[in-house]
Amino acid sequence: MTSMTQLVSGVKSGSGRASKAKEYAHASEWPKCSHAGCPLYTTIKDDTLTCLYHHREHGLSAECITEAIKENTVLLNKYYQMLRWDIKKWNESRAAILGWAVLPTTEEELGFPTAYLTKLKDHIDKSIKDKSIEFYNYRAK
Repeated sequence: MTSMTQLVSGVKSGSGRASKAKEYAHASEWPKCSHAGCPLYTTIKDDTLTCLYHHREHGLSAECITEAIKENTVLLNKYYQMLRWDIKKWNESRAAILGWAVLPTTEEELGFPTAYLTKLKDHIDKSIKDKSIEFYNYRAK
């Protein structure tokens, strides 16, 4: 059994969860996706360091995914910004989101930002998948 002073000294020295979080937050720990030209950061550490979209993809398929990601970079960046919005920012952006041509929302959805963010992420994922298939079919001919 550990004493309270040992527990406190462990927290002060940076052991435990806090040090693990710092370790994972290190920029070198999560570099860019290993597929050439991909603008996204690594989200999956497997045999290779890849983003979610490139996981277990190779060759022409991976190249087409990279091109589709590049076409959707602006939308992905907007999504990442929206993830960090507080309730004040959501309220300030209400009118813009209601009339957003990319993926308009309803008043009900604005009351649940997580639901809208999930809908937006699904839209982005589908756009990337559809575009990469289109590129693949064009280049495979």
